[in-house]
Amino acid sequence: MLPPDCFIPLIEEAGRIDDLTLAVLEQAINDMRTWCEQGLVIGVAVNISATLLTSESFANKALALVARAGAPAHRLTFEVTESAQFEDHDQAIAVLARFWASGIRISMDDYGTGQSTLNYLKQLPLSELKIDRSFVQNAHVDQGDAMLVRSTLQLAHELGIMVVAEGVEDAACLAFLKGIGCDYAQGYFVGRPVPAENLVALVSQPAPVAA
Repeated sequence: MLPPDCFIPLIEEAGRIDDLTLAVLEQAINDMRTWCEQGLVIGVAVNISATLLTSESFANKALALVARAGAPAHRLTFEVTESAQFEDHDQAIAVLARFWASGIRISMDDYGTGQSTLNYLKQLPLSELKIDRSFVQNAHVDQGDAMLVRSTLQLAHELGIMVVAEGVEDAACLAFLKGIGCDYAQGYFVGRPVPAENLVALVSQPAPVAA
């Protein structure tokens, strides 16, 4: 198994990232439909490369795929890395606006690692903010990280944006996040990656309880 950062750059350089993303999107929608048939209402998120956000062709194909599948767009999230460098900033905003208008949720991943943070919050049609794990994992014991997470949460909520905390690996961290009103948590303490077919059994188990 190879982590994505080992092969995604090569696929982008080869000009095939659109084909790969559309294949992943189709599989994610099919998985979502299967879970729905089993009585589970679970959304899916797909990472979108910055290079694709300046492509009208990709946007047309992605929207056509979603419409053809009959998938509920509001359960689908497109994640864009906060440190992404758009080739054409205005075009990227326009493409994201098209996805947003169709009902697809837009998430900013790895928030806090880029250089245009506040500008992105102002300009992009965001539904969700994912605070990078480097700020979250020690926020319950590090005063500086705690301050950054709290202030980000307050800012996002004032803008009507939901917040996901990445990198939650123990009960104390989860308890801290609950205490400050964070909307969602992601990390090994909450759940590790599993094949799609194993998710039904996983979600039927009791959720981790914060201390």
